[in-house]
Amino acid sequence: MTNRYEIAWYHLRSEQQLDLLISAEKDKKGRILLTNYNPNSIRLKLTADTWVTRATLVISGVTGSDSGLYFCGTKSDAPEMFFDKPIRLEIE
Repeated sequence: MTNRYEIAWYHLRSEQQLDLLISAEKDKKGRILLTNYNPNSIRLKLTADTWVTRATLVISGVTGSDSGLYFCGTKSDAPEMFFDKPIRLEIE
Protein backbone atom coordinates (compact mmCIF):
# COMPACT_ATOMS: atom_id res chain seq x y z
CA MET A 1 0.00 0.00 0.00
CA THR A 2 3.01 2.29 -0.30
CA ASN A 3 1.89 5.41 -2.21
CA ARG A 4 -1.66 4.00 -2.34
CA TYR A 5 -4.61 5.22 -0.32
CA GLU A 6 -7.45 2.80 -1.15
CA ILE A 7 -7.72 -1.00 -1.23
CA ALA A 8 -10.52 -3.34 -2.33
CA TRP A 9 -10.88 -7.11 -2.50
CA TYR A 10 -13.06 -8.78 -5.14
CA HIS A 11 -14.21 -12.40 -5.46
CA LEU A 12 -14.86 -13.98 -8.88
CA ARG A 13 -17.17 -16.94 -8.25
CA SER A 14 -17.95 -17.62 -11.91
CA GLU A 15 -17.49 -15.88 -15.24
CA GLN A 16 -20.64 -13.85 -14.58
CA GLN A 17 -20.35 -13.03 -10.89
CA LEU A 18 -17.70 -10.63 -9.59
CA ASP A 19 -18.42 -9.41 -6.06
CA LEU A 20 -16.84 -6.54 -4.16
CA LEU A 21 -16.10 -8.07 -0.76
CA ILE A 22 -14.52 -5.27 1.21
CA SER A 23 -12.90 -1.89 0.64
CA ALA A 24 -11.02 0.55 2.83
CA GLU A 25 -8.90 3.66 2.68
CA LYS A 26 -6.15 5.16 4.77
CA ASP A 27 -7.02 7.94 7.19
CA LYS A 28 -5.63 11.44 6.52
CA LYS A 29 -2.42 10.66 8.42
CA GLY A 30 -1.98 7.36 6.58
CA ARG A 31 -1.72 5.41 9.83
CA ILE A 32 -5.11 3.67 10.03
CA LEU A 33 -7.06 1.63 7.48
CA LEU A 34 -10.74 2.65 7.59
CA THR A 35 -13.24 0.16 6.16
CA ASN A 36 -15.86 1.86 4.00
CA TYR A 37 -17.61 -1.22 2.52
CA ASN A 38 -18.03 -4.63 4.16
CA PRO A 39 -21.49 -6.22 4.01
CA ASN A 40 -20.12 -9.47 5.48
CA SER A 41 -18.27 -7.97 8.44
CA ILE A 42 -18.67 -11.08 10.60
CA ARG A 43 -16.47 -13.15 8.25
CA LEU A 44 -14.26 -10.61 6.46
CA LYS A 45 -11.65 -8.33 7.95
CA LEU A 46 -8.77 -6.27 6.61
CA THR A 47 -5.68 -6.07 8.76
CA ALA A 48 -2.71 -3.78 8.17
CA ASP A 49 0.79 -3.35 9.49
CA THR A 50 1.75 -0.33 11.60
CA TRP A 51 2.45 2.02 8.67
CA VAL A 52 -0.35 0.64 6.47
CA THR A 53 2.11 -0.44 3.80
CA ARG A 54 0.77 -4.00 3.76
CA ALA A 55 -2.86 -5.09 4.11
CA THR A 56 -4.25 -8.61 4.44
CA LEU A 57 -7.73 -10.02 3.86
CA VAL A 58 -8.80 -12.47 6.59
CA ILE A 59 -11.75 -14.80 5.90
CA SER A 60 -13.23 -16.68 8.87
CA GLY A 61 -15.27 -19.85 8.58
CA VAL A 62 -14.26 -20.66 4.99
CA THR A 63 -16.81 -22.78 3.08
CA GLY A 64 -17.11 -24.19 -0.44
CA SER A 65 -18.88 -21.03 -1.61
CA ASP A 66 -15.63 -19.14 -0.93
CA SER A 67 -13.88 -21.02 -3.77
CA GLY A 68 -12.83 -18.94 -6.75
CA LEU A 69 -10.41 -16.19 -7.70
CA TYR A 70 -9.65 -13.25 -5.42
CA PHE A 71 -8.39 -9.92 -6.73
CA CYS A 72 -6.82 -7.17 -4.66
CA GLY A 73 -7.00 -3.68 -6.12
CA THR A 74 -5.24 -0.56 -4.88
CA LYS A 75 -5.66 3.05 -5.89
CA SER A 76 -3.51 6.16 -5.60
CA ASP A 77 -4.45 9.58 -7.03
CA ALA A 78 -5.39 8.11 -10.41
CA PRO A 79 -9.07 7.22 -10.89
CA GLU A 80 -8.39 3.59 -11.82
CA MET A 81 -7.38 0.71 -9.56
CA PHE A 82 -4.21 -1.33 -10.00
CA PHE A 83 -4.65 -5.12 -9.72
CA ASP A 84 -1.93 -7.64 -9.07
CA LYS A 85 -2.10 -11.37 -9.80
CA PRO A 86 -5.30 -13.12 -8.65
CA ILE A 87 -5.27 -15.66 -5.83
CA ARG A 88 -7.17 -18.93 -6.33
CA LEU A 89 -8.92 -20.51 -3.36
CA GLU A 90 -10.12 -24.08 -3.80
CA ILE A 91 -12.08 -25.94 -1.12
CA GLU A 92 -12.10 -29.72 -1.39
